[in-house]
Amino acid sequence: MAVPFIGIVADRKAASYGAWVDIPTDAISHTYVSAIQEAGGAPLLFPSVDVHVEDPGRLLDLVDGLFLPGGRDLDATIYGSEAHPSNDPPLRIRDELEIALARLARERGVPVLGACRGMQVINVAFGGTLEQHLGDRLDLTPHRSPELGTRTSHPVAISPGTLLSRITHDDEFDIASHHHQGVDVLGEGLVASAFAPDGVVEAVETTEGAFCLGVQWHPEERLDPEGIALIRAFIAAAAEHAKTRAGGRATVSASDSRR
Repeated sequence: MAVPFIGIVADRKAASYGAWVDIPTDAISHTYVSAIQEAGGAPLLFPSVDVHVEDPGRLLDLVDGLFLPGGRDLDATIYGSEAHPSNDPPLRIRDELEIALARLARERGVPVLGACRGMQVINVAFGGTLEQHLGDRLDLTPHRSPELGTRTSHPVAISPGTLLSRITHDDEFDIASHHHQGVDVLGEGLVASAFAPDGVVEAVETTEGAFCLGVQWHPEERLDPEGIALIRAFIAAAAEHAKTRAGGRATVSASDSRR
């Protein structure tokens, strides 16, 4: 069986190459790419451009699973709010593309995994909203370090009977975290499946249909053992989806040959 293709939408960042400084670049951290490869997937990066937003189905035709990585805050106007002063400058086109892909993936039964921002994208895509700055009502320190370039660690409690509990086989474990926003109103068809000690939602998943799970932490940064188990479960679901797609194409081809 071929290695399943996993689609990832790139962010737009300023990067420097030799004499060229702060060049706009479509990219994501290689940590995501290497984690997907280690788990058995083949990553494909998609730039955030208008042509993809206008026809996201063409991208989903190319892949067997959709991975939604971390990154900057979503544009708050997408879920009907005004931006909090602490929010990152948004990249609206990335927001629109990932939301469109998440919705279409759910319709088509394409497996989806979201990490950090990716969990928030899933929630917003299905009609949910976000609490824009957790620090307004609780101690933000467990969730985001004040030191740039570092992540915090805290335990998460996994809800029994959920997809996440079946993947990890643990009631609680420590995670790598870096975020200041969280779930406010849950999206349609989603349940919360993990919580921080302070009650912040740390994972959401669909109650029916194909694999669709978002975690508020960074499994790619802490692979052993729960992180890699999570990503492997997603890749396994993508591989099953690929087999189903291949079977459908074979049936169509056989039908055509009899005409």
